Amino acid sequence: MKKVLIAYGSRFGSTEEISEKISDLLKNENISSDLINLKEISSEQFPDLNNFDGVLIGSGIKIGAWTKEAKNYLKDNITKLKDKNLILGVFVSCGLASDSDKNEQAKNDYITKILNEMEIDADINDAFGALYDLSKKSKIGFVGKKIIQTMNKEDSRIKKGERNDLRDWNQIKDFTLKFADLINNK
Repeated sequence: MKKVLIAYGSRFGSTEEISEKISDLLKNENISSDLINLKEISSEQFPDLNNFDGVLIGSGIKIGAWTKEAKNYLKDNITKLKDKNLILGVFVSCGLASDSDKNEQAKNDYITKILNEMEIDADINDAFGALYDLSKKSKIGFVGKKIIQTMNKEDSRIKKGERNDLRDWNQIKDFTLKFADLINNK
């Protein structure tokens, strides 16, 4: 059975939920996955990438920036990620990609830019929409909620006090199936 690593950095849970869904979808394609939250693991504990057929790296975007843990993971593993024997996939979850017309811009701004800086070529990448959890159970603080509401005041999809999921789960499924094809045809 093929095996992949899904390493992600998530601030408020959106990227974590996407990573978990991808892991579930990969099981259906006979691919096992190890899922690691990069906030909960030190660089000394990173799994050896030689034990995997592929790796997916995901990050949430806040104020135009990757989580520091995901960005540091790229830097710490740059040599191995350039290995052509390893299938590399990259994804982000961000507000910009919540508008399907701006998906390419989100990929260029948040994926292509960082990969070019590090001279890494990903086999597949995508930008997924955001989860704006404005409910009382949200991990987002009061000020963060106000900023989200102000920045998205024209977006009728954003409801005050609610969990606003702007991620396209079909897009995430399609991305996962394409990644699985790359792994299974390796």
